[in-house]
Amino acid sequence: MKKHDQNKSYSAESARMTTPVVRTESSPFVAQEQTKRPVKKKKGKKRFHVYVAILMVWLIAATCAILYGYKKFNTFLIDYEASYQSSQPDLVMADVFTHFEAYDIEYIWQNMPEHPTASQFESEDAIKTYMLSMIEGKTLTYVESGEYTPERPTYAVEADGYVVGTVALQRIGQKEYGNPVWALADISFPVLPLEGAMITLPSNSTVYINGIQLDDTYITEQTPVDEDELQYVEPYGGSIPGFTTYAVSGLYYEPTVEVKDYSGADCPVEYNADFDRYRAEYSTNHAEREALEQYGIDFTTTFANVISMDADITELDPYFPPDSLAYNYISRSTALRYFTGHGAVTMQNEEVQEFIAYNEDTVYMQVYVEQEMQMWPDPEIVPTTTHIYLTRIDGEWQISGMRY
Repeated sequence: MKKHDQNKSYSAESARMTTPVVRTESSPFVAQEQTKRPVKKKKGKKRFHVYVAILMVWLIAATCAILYGYKKFNTFLIDYEASYQSSQPDLVMADVFTHFEAYDIEYIWQNMPEHPTASQFESEDAIKTYMLSMIEGKTLTYVESGEYTPERPTYAVEADGYVVGTVALQRIGQKEYGNPVWALADISFPVLPLEGAMITLPSNSTVYINGIQLDDTYITEQTPVDEDELQYVEPYGGSIPGFTTYAVSGLYYEPTVEVKDYSGADCPVEYNADFDRYRAEYSTNHAEREALEQYGIDFTTTFANVISMDADITELDPYFPPDSLAYNYISRSTALRYFTGHGAVTMQNEEVQEFIAYNEDTVYMQVYVEQEMQMWPDPEIVPTTTHIYLTRIDGEWQISGMRY
């Protein structure tokens, strides 16, 4: 045991400072201690509440950030999808196709890099009308053509299943996210002129296609008159034109064919479907036709009476030029002069059955007359037909030839 220092003095104050204090449960210090412990627990709870609050704020902030990011990402996806869809060439083609469905030929024409060429006989409007006829009233569709590539989308436009044109697109720029921007490049609408005309007409006539006169560059064939026919007129200054054939192609529509004769009068034009040809014959127009027909009837009745010996051959003299071969043939032929004896002769049913005006100075006529002869016991009808060529000789009409 440690001994206390004997020399050391102690006082009550020092004793209080050095003497340990033993705290008991009843001591006020214990009570104070006990009252302080709950305070320490409250401080820990506050820290927990702050942590929870911070965590909640963080969670809310994170959630907001996630929602914002999701919204931004969703917006991006929507925008990208919209941009992608709007960059599809089909959308441009669908817009172009509406012009086909509306029969907007002007729009189609303006976007064609090459236009069909119209001949001088048809206008540009005729081609457009022809193009319109290829789509109007038909079921129109479009499909990707065999020439379709990602760099140049190309579509075939069909009318009732037949391809009538193609539409090509081209890239003209770039949209958001690198998507391309497409636009119409061009429209191809091929049309082939499949119509034409081949016309044969007298060489001294003129032919018009859709009101335009054909010149010699359209001549494909010339057929002269046979010499056997020319012999009736050429020795006396007359002429007979041959026939000329013209050909025109490259038309979109069946043409209107007109022919005018040597005098400028209209001539009938006939179409032969078997040979796909137009033809105009010699003209029947002549300024003196009425007088010439009467002249032919007078000659034919005189000729018939000469043959039946009811008139003297000299009555034919005024109708023929000097040294006429036809007159000489008539005067030398006696075979037709033997008729049974008869009484009076009456002319009837006089008719010009055919009249051709080759030109102003040469015509041809086929004339028919009947002689009613008094015979016994009954009268007899004797028909006579002449085929005569009339030529204007020194200003006067005369019979230049007869064809039997």
